[in-house]
Amino acid sequence: MNMDQFEQLLTLDESEILDFKKTFYVKERYVDLLTDVIAFANAHSKNSKYIVCGVKEEKGVKDLVGLDSFTDQSIIEQLIFENIEPFLSFKLHAISYQEKRFHVIEIRPEKRPYLLKKQYGTLNKGFMKIRRGATNDFTTRADLDKMYNEGQVKLQVSDGFLYATKPELGCAELKCRLSNHTDKTTTIVWGCLEIYEGETKLTEHRLYGIKDNHVGADFQLKLTPKDEIVTDFHFGFTSSQCFPLAVDEDGVTKKTLTYKVILIDADDNEYTAICHKGFLLVKGEFLWKVKLKNK
Repeated sequence: MNMDQFEQLLTLDESEILDFKKTFYVKERYVDLLTDVIAFANAHSKNSKYIVCGVKEEKGVKDLVGLDSFTDQSIIEQLIFENIEPFLSFKLHAISYQEKRFHVIEIRPEKRPYLLKKQYGTLNKGFMKIRRGATNDFTTRADLDKMYNEGQVKLQVSDGFLYATKPELGCAELKCRLSNHTDKTTTIVWGCLEIYEGETKLTEHRLYGIKDNHVGADFQLKLTPKDEIVTDFHFGFTSSQCFPLAVDEDGVTKKTLTYKVILIDADDNEYTAICHKGFLLVKGEFLWKVKLKNK
């Protein structure tokens, strides 16, 4: 870390990427050090995080008090490596500024979540916190979901209700959630719905659009970084497909159906979502062949 970077940190307020400490962590306070490092490593910001030691901060005013001495980096490295998992990249910078000493702990998280791998003092194995704003907070299920989904495109079937009730569209509607947790735009270029009874595939339905954007075979869906849609996906449906699905004149089936949605993007990545015990409702002209057969 150069002097310009250090001075830039001094202009910032405490946040989920920055904290100021009047003193450095003595051995008796290593529990606090591990707590702070884990919390910053789990913060949702992808940027490096910094703990600046030797600066007293109060109501936005910073007093550069400095430290009495520097601490050997190898001591802190051993503490971090032996107690935090997975491997956490960090650097202990020793800064001399305005004839005073300062330490900056730079935390470079790469694979969240981070937690305590074994008992340390009053901290139990598996201990985990997260930096939220300017404070450390307990980690929630929502935090963990966000961490595990990071860098992925996730597809989910929202409720498993497939409605073939708009024959004028030639499609059945299934509500799905598509989430882009990556840093680049994802474009879906092909999709289909497969319907199974047990291991047997009964029918297959091509993706033709989503609610308010029914295109047809040339349909494409673009999702920008960190974007998400929850909407009705339109899959082609015909009156002939009522037979393998065992749809009766009332538009329902006694079969236990499983839905499998498959999407493929422009980079040939495949995303799959499966819904067991799917519900199917068919109405209107989709039923004319069923009714004709039963006459």
